[in-house]
Amino acid sequence: MGTMSNDTLLEVKHVSVDYGAGDGAVHAVTDVSFTLRRGEILGLAGESGSGKSTLAYAVSRLLRPPALITGGQAIYYPRERDDETDGAASISKIPGLSGVRGEGPVDLFELSEDELRAFRWNDLAVVFQSAMNALNPVMTIGAQITDVLRTHRPHMPAPARKERAIELLRLVGIAPDRLGSYPHELSGGMRQRATIAIALALSPDLIIMDEPTTALDVVVQREILTEIMNLREKLHFAVIFITHDLSLLLEIADKVAIMYAGRLVEQASHYDLYKHARHPYSYGLMNSFPTLHGPRRTGIGIPGSPPDLRDVPPGCAFHPRCPFAFEPCKTVLPLLHPAVPGSDQQVACHLYDAQYRATPPTTEEIAARYEAIAEGSAVR
Repeated sequence: MGTMSNDTLLEVKHVSVDYGAGDGAVHAVTDVSFTLRRGEILGLAGESGSGKSTLAYAVSRLLRPPALITGGQAIYYPRERDDETDGAASISKIPGLSGVRGEGPVDLFELSEDELRAFRWNDLAVVFQSAMNALNPVMTIGAQITDVLRTHRPHMPAPARKERAIELLRLVGIAPDRLGSYPHELSGGMRQRATIAIALALSPDLIIMDEPTTALDVVVQREILTEIMNLREKLHFAVIFITHDLSLLLEIADKVAIMYAGRLVEQASHYDLYKHARHPYSYGLMNSFPTLHGPRRTGIGIPGSPPDLRDVPPGCAFHPRCPFAFEPCKTVLPLLHPAVPGSDQQVACHLYDAQYRATPPTTEEIAARYEAIAEGSAVR
């Protein structure tokens, strides 16, 4: 299967996911590839229905019929840990080996059900979008944390499990006396913190966060995001952070991947994306929210609506909405390639392909075109 550097945690290669089969299949994810390093935060952004959650749940093997992984690999590079002990562990790393740790690279799509049970929570955990629905309403918060420990660390004594649960709650800013509280007795922010505590119970190397702040007010959102950043610094886990709010990712993510109609259309560091969003869709997302500082300006949105995934337009799927679309966009599928020679920023757009356009557009040109559309003065 080959090896990667010790820094590599996950390598996703050409993953595709369909809902249904045959002519009526919905191609929710098509030929997506990316690499995640240890301790890195990768942001997945895009409009609703772009394939963000489907891709993440494919990696974690949480998809259910009629969803079907139709191609690709998700290569996980485990890291060895100390042998399992019965006592309580430090908050930074709880001892134990999962079903895949220390065995070399594995393709997550080939794991058996038993191997998956060992892999989940130990190596990978998920923080779901709605904390109220993710938590069991008839179990206390403490019982839900210790249930994970009892299942995956059966030899860990009850006092050690309780001690670990208290440590986890303190880590996410919840008082230990909340161990006996039920989800309905907690605020939305506290419930979200509790789901993060459960995800951290076995010190996984990778956590998938599916829009964990969407239902929270802006003040609590800020607290949760600050908590996530602090925890990442302490525990050095990697994060795949899913959201439709690109402005949020620019604050917390190391890398950002933009999805449209099931494909990646741009990958870049948060800095490169902020300074020079190359794909017209990325630029539209970047400027779909108002600025808090500077002069007042006309809001810039993206015209039109995302395509029906059962009938994606030929060529570039974004071309019916793109203010820069030209003939090749309507027939030739653009693939990810460096935006400029030698750049780590990748874009799937013919505007940056010398075969079709000698000079790529500047950020200012993209801005002017979108502003003209917003003011209703552009002819498309």
